[in-house]
Amino acid sequence: MADWPTQPALHAPPDDGRLPAVVNVKLINDYLASGTAPHDQLIVIKDGAALHSRAYTTDGYLDPGKIAKWRGRGYTIQLRNMHRWCPSVHAICAAIQDETGYGTYATGFVTPAGGQGLHHHWDQNMGLIYQLAGRKTWQLWEPGVEEPHREKFASNAPPGSAVLNRMKTMRPDYEFDLGPGQILALPRGWMHNPHALGQTEESVHVTLVARERTGYWIAGKLAQAALDSAPLRRVIPPGNVVDPGAFAKQVAEARDLLTQWLADADVTALAGELLAAARAEPNVDYISHAPGQNLIGNHQSNR
Repeated sequence: MADWPTQPALHAPPDDGRLPAVVNVKLINDYLASGTAPHDQLIVIKDGAALHSRAYTTDGYLDPGKIAKWRGRGYTIQLRNMHRWCPSVHAICAAIQDETGYGTYATGFVTPAGGQGLHHHWDQNMGLIYQLAGRKTWQLWEPGVEEPHREKFASNAPPGSAVLNRMKTMRPDYEFDLGPGQILALPRGWMHNPHALGQTEESVHVTLVARERTGYWIAGKLAQAALDSAPLRRVIPPGNVVDPGAFAKQVAEARDLLTQWLADADVTALAGELLAAARAEPNVDYISHAPGQNLIGNHQSNR
């Protein structure tokens, strides 16, 4: 895709596509019924309240009987980071990353009929919600904050949480009743309230989350590369740190070294290295951003 969606929309895999054979209800249920899903990647949650892992594990492993019990009591099972431990899902996420340059992770959700796990929130990245079985209602609100990214304007922390509370009093701008085989493209920042309330069948879906590239990512990579230069690695004497006037000069010197490095950098060579990194770097998951890798190589030779 040359352009990226900015409005929610429904799609479906092509009739001859391989996705339904790779990601389906059997895949999800087999992991839960066999107890082979990693317990530390599961969240068992109902109406926004999650259980302690002891409630669904035995001797440190996922307990299929306990999982079945909580499903029967209306709890949603969330399977995080499936791209880390399910090879077939990993292959899909890797393919999306290769096509878009966006690191991608996957999360599965099993919500009993009449239940709800997560309540109103928005995400910092694009979500592709693939409904596998049952139906799920998605109430959507247009973004109430501008360009949420990483920790900036998250819906679970101020000031984003205050905006979320205000938006919850408003009528949704869209409402989709997602059925089996449909995919909802949900752009970042759109507040949503997903639920299976009023449904008579269990809802199962997998969300593929594409962590979009932004100028923030490029700037961070460039700054990281510049910081590897020898002048910026030199030690500042203690006297030049604790003396305000001397320290101001050190700050000015570091600023000038940084801006000079950026001005002299070979943009074409750096762009090539960044593109390779965008298609390959593995540090994407549901919970955190792993430490960034220095994927820009010999910077002197790139100038």
